[in-house]
Amino acid sequence: MNWLSVGLKILPFIVTAVKTVESFFKAKGPAKEDAAVSAVAAILSTVEETADRDLMSDERVEKATRDVMKAIVSLQNVIREVRGE
Repeated sequence: MNWLSVGLKILPFIVTAVKTVESFFKAKGPAKEDAAVSAVAAILSTVEETADRDLMSDERVEKATRDVMKAIVSLQNVIREVRGE
Protein backbone atom coordinates (compact mmCIF):
# COMPACT_ATOMS: atom_id res chain seq x y z
CA MET A 1 0.00 0.00 0.00
CA ASN A 2 3.02 2.30 -0.17
CA TRP A 3 1.86 3.44 -3.63
CA LEU A 4 -1.41 4.62 -2.12
CA SER A 5 0.29 6.80 0.45
CA VAL A 6 2.56 8.26 -2.25
CA GLY A 7 -0.46 8.91 -4.47
CA LEU A 8 -2.33 10.64 -1.66
CA LYS A 9 0.69 12.84 -0.96
CA ILE A 10 0.96 13.85 -4.64
CA LEU A 11 -2.78 14.53 -5.11
CA PRO A 12 -2.80 17.97 -3.40
CA PHE A 13 0.06 19.08 -5.67
CA ILE A 14 -1.91 18.00 -8.73
CA VAL A 15 -5.04 19.82 -7.54
CA THR A 16 -3.00 22.97 -6.85
CA ALA A 17 -1.38 22.80 -10.28
CA VAL A 18 -4.74 22.38 -12.00
CA LYS A 19 -6.25 25.33 -10.11
CA THR A 20 -3.24 27.53 -10.82
CA VAL A 21 -3.15 26.72 -14.52
CA GLU A 22 -6.95 27.15 -14.76
CA SER A 23 -6.69 30.66 -13.31
CA PHE A 24 -3.86 31.83 -15.59
CA PHE A 25 -4.20 29.77 -18.76
CA LYS A 26 -7.52 30.38 -20.52
CA ALA A 27 -6.82 28.30 -23.65
CA LYS A 28 -7.96 24.68 -23.74
CA GLY A 29 -6.36 21.50 -24.97
CA PRO A 30 -2.97 19.81 -24.84
CA ALA A 31 -1.00 23.02 -24.22
CA LYS A 32 -3.00 23.69 -21.06
CA GLU A 33 -2.56 20.09 -19.91
CA ASP A 34 1.19 20.31 -20.58
CA ALA A 35 1.35 23.51 -18.52
CA ALA A 36 -0.32 21.76 -15.58
CA VAL A 37 1.99 18.75 -15.91
CA SER A 38 4.97 21.12 -15.92
CA ALA A 39 3.65 22.78 -12.76
CA VAL A 40 3.28 19.39 -11.06
CA ALA A 41 6.79 18.42 -12.20
CA ALA A 42 8.19 21.64 -10.75
CA ILE A 43 6.45 21.01 -7.43
CA LEU A 44 7.50 17.37 -7.36
CA SER A 45 11.13 18.24 -8.04
CA THR A 46 11.25 19.64 -4.51
CA VAL A 47 9.66 16.49 -3.12
CA GLU A 48 12.04 14.35 -5.14
CA GLU A 49 15.04 16.11 -3.65
CA THR A 50 14.00 15.14 -0.14
CA ALA A 51 12.95 11.61 -1.15
CA ASP A 52 16.01 11.07 -3.37
CA ARG A 53 13.75 9.76 -6.19
CA ASP A 54 13.09 10.87 -9.75
CA LEU A 55 9.34 10.41 -10.04
CA MET A 56 8.41 12.56 -13.04
CA SER A 57 11.02 10.94 -15.28
CA ASP A 58 9.01 7.73 -15.05
CA GLU A 59 6.52 7.59 -17.94
CA ARG A 60 4.02 5.75 -15.74
CA VAL A 61 4.04 8.54 -13.16
CA GLU A 62 3.56 11.21 -15.83
CA LYS A 63 0.69 9.27 -17.44
CA ALA A 64 -0.97 8.72 -14.07
CA THR A 65 -0.54 12.42 -13.27
CA ARG A 66 -2.23 13.34 -16.56
CA ASP A 67 -5.06 10.87 -15.88
CA VAL A 68 -5.66 12.30 -12.40
CA MET A 69 -5.62 15.85 -13.78
CA LYS A 70 -8.17 14.93 -16.43
CA ALA A 71 -10.40 13.37 -13.76
CA ILE A 72 -10.13 16.47 -11.55
CA VAL A 73 -10.98 18.80 -14.44
CA SER A 74 -13.86 16.57 -15.49
CA LEU A 75 -15.27 16.62 -11.95
CA GLN A 76 -14.89 20.40 -11.76
CA ASN A 77 -16.73 20.78 -15.07
CA VAL A 78 -19.61 18.57 -13.92
CA ILE A 79 -19.91 20.51 -10.66
CA ARG A 80 -20.01 23.81 -12.58
CA GLU A 81 -22.64 22.40 -14.92
CA VAL A 82 -24.81 21.16 -12.05
CA ARG A 83 -24.55 24.55 -10.37
CA GLY A 84 -25.50 26.24 -13.64
CA GLU A 85 -22.27 28.22 -13.87
